[in-house]
Amino acid sequence: MTHKERQLATIHRKNTDRVSTDVIRVENGEKILGKPVNYDSEELLTLLGIDGRIVFPPWYTGEITDDIKWWWSGAYDDYGTSHRYPLQDIQSAAELKRKKTPNPDLYDWASKAAEARKYSGEYAVRGPYMLAPFCVQNSLFGMEECMMRMLTDTKVFEASLEMIFEHSYRFCENYIKALGDDLDIFYFGDDVGTQRGMMFDPALWRKYYKNIFRAFCDLGKKYGKPAWFHSCGDITSILPDLIDIGINVWETVQLHTLPVSPEKLKQEYGKDITFFGGVNTQFLPYNTPEKVREEALYCMRVLGEDGGYILGPDHHIKPDVSAENTLALFHAPL
Repeated sequence: MTHKERQLATIHRKNTDRVSTDVIRVENGEKILGKPVNYDSEELLTLLGIDGRIVFPPWYTGEITDDIKWWWSGAYDDYGTSHRYPLQDIQSAAELKRKKTPNPDLYDWASKAAEARKYSGEYAVRGPYMLAPFCVQNSLFGMEECMMRMLTDTKVFEASLEMIFEHSYRFCENYIKALGDDLDIFYFGDDVGTQRGMMFDPALWRKYYKNIFRAFCDLGKKYGKPAWFHSCGDITSILPDLIDIGINVWETVQLHTLPVSPEKLKQEYGKDITFFGGVNTQFLPYNTPEKVREEALYCMRVLGEDGGYILGPDHHIKPDVSAENTLALFHAPL
C-alpha cells in the first residue's frame, strides 16, 4: 500500500498491510540525520516512514494595518508573560464588533495548493491544523479573563466566538477549495483538556463549542474530507459528543491522562473513531529504545485491534529525545 492508502484505510477502519504512523512535529531531527533540519524535513519524515503530511495555514496577503494586527497579538511563544491581551478591557459586544478582522479571502492559497500537490500522490495530506476558537479567545482575552467572561459576560464572550467562527469558517472553505483533491483530511481542533480532565465544565463546551465543530465537520463532509480533531489531555467527557458531530480521528490520545484503561477506551469508542498517538512523549527522553518499542507495540495491539489506530507520539517529539528512541517508536510496525 502507499502511505496515503494505508492512512486513509486506517481512518475508515479497513484492512492495511501494517499500522499507519504519523506525527505532528519532530524537533530532534538534527540528532537523527546528523545535520540541522526543520521539523517538516522531507528527508526526516521519509526516514521515519510517516504516512501523512501536514499543510499548515498560509500567510496573510492582505494589508496588515493597526486595525488588523490585534488579531495575531496572542501568537507569541511566551505563554502570556510579556504581552497585553487586546480584548481584556472590552466592555460590550458592540465595541467588539467594531474590531476589524483579517479578510479570509486574502491568504496565500496558491503556495499551499502547490505544497499539497507535491505530497498528494504518495502521502495522506491533512490541514490546515488547529483553528481553535477557545485557544484564540485565550490569546485575545487572556485565559483567566476568557473563562470569567464565559460565566459572567456571555454577550461579549458569544460575540467573540461568532467573530472567530465567521473568519475561521470562510478561511477553511477557501483552504479546502484551494487544495481540492490534493487535500485528503480536514484537520482542526482545540486544546480544552488538561491531564486531569477538561479545563471547564463539559456542559459549557456543549453550549458554546459543540455546534461550531459540528459546522466544521459538516464543511469537511461537504467536500468529502474526513475530520481529524486535535485536543491534548483528558477529553473523554466530550468524546461521545465529538463522535456525534462526525469526528473521524482523535489526536493526540494521551493515554496516561485518561480515567479509563486503553482497553476500555478501545472497547467503548474504537468502533466509532480512529485514535492517533498513545506513546507517552513525557517519558521518551528517559526510556530505552527497547522500552519505547514495547510501548509502541502495546498501543498497536490494544488500540489497533481490528484497525482504527495510527501509531505516533502523544505530542511533539522534543529536542531532548534521542535518535534511537525516535527510530524505535516509528519503526516498531516494520
